[in-house]
Parts: sequence; C-alpha cells; structure tokens
Amino acid sequence: MAAVPLVVFSDFACPFSYVAEAAVRRMQREGQVQPTWMAFELYPAPGPLPEMSGEWMDALRPLADELGLPLVVPPLAVRTRKAHEAAAFAARNGVGARMREALFAAYFGEGRDISRIDVLAELGAGVGLDSTEMHVVLDVGGAAARIDAELEAARGVGVQQTPTLVAGTGDEARWIVGARPFAELRNAILEQ
Repeated sequence: MAAVPLVVFSDFACPFSYVAEAAVRRMQREGQVQPTWMAFELYPAPGPLPEMSGEWMDALRPLADELGLPLVVPPLAVRTRKAHEAAAFAARNGVGARMREALFAAYFGEGRDISRIDVLAELGAGVGLDSTEMHVVLDVGGAAARIDAELEAARGVGVQQTPTLVAGTGDEARWIVGARPFAELRNAILEQ
C-alpha cells in the first residue's frame, strides 16, 4: 500500500499537536503516511497570549503515555512564529523532523521558552545545524515568507484549530481535527 499523503497543520504551543505529530511520525517511520508539515500559529502577535493551565492534561496524558512522550504544563504561553521559522530552516537543511521533535520536547517535555532565538539556536545545534547561522536567519526573518505562505494556505482552506490533518488528496481528502488515540488516528488517516 502506498503511503497516504498527509498535510498536518499544527503549532508548537498546542499540546494536542505535540501528540498528533508524534503519532504521524510513527506512521511515517512505518511507511504509512507521507506528511507535509504546515505552520499554524495559534497566538500571533499582537493578540493576547492565553494563561497557562493544565486543563488539557487529563485528556492528553493517556495519549502521550501511549506514545512515550514526556508531558509537562509549560510555565508560560509563547508565541511560536520564530519556532516555525526555525523548523522551516531545519527542513531546508534536511533535519526538519528532528527539529520539530526537539521543539515539542523542549516546550512540553522541559517547559523551555521556544519563542527565544537563543533557545531555538541551541535546539538547532542539537540536531546538527550551525547555531550561529540559525541565529542570523531567525534575527532577519529568513523563513518569514514561507511561514506567511503556510498561514495564508491554512486560512484559505478553512483551518481554524490545531492539529488539523488532511489525509489524501482532491475530493477524496479527509479532514481529521484534534488528537486521538494512536489506533483511532491511524484508522482515520488510512480509512480503515
């Protein structure tokens, strides 16, 4: 069976995206899906950031445990624009998946502030990128146009929350919104 094309709209500040992306990466390793990652910033400037609470923790804990993911309530809400730019830069340099994992793990596993360029450069170095180059690219918004295009594409197709997954193409595409247990998500994507 050929891998199902899958467009994943997600945000690094969304705990449900954290779990859904881990499930998608597992399916990708198993050859079941071919994901395309798209940025969807939940809290763009100048809008307010939400107050952090762990209301989602009870619903998400079993899904995170199933995938072996560490899960903490981050100490602060963050803007993720620069994190999306860092992920785009990493993807251009062949380590996009590793950078996405590092971003989610830093925020939801360790509670780090992934809106800070120094933190992003450190995470980039951890996946094999040149931290000085990453720092410069993020300082000047080197991937800003790509992120703008992805956000515009999301708005254009009606994405309103994360994660939103679009499995398949054309009239046969199926929309899946939110995180689900791994088997349920796999069945929805593969239409089993």
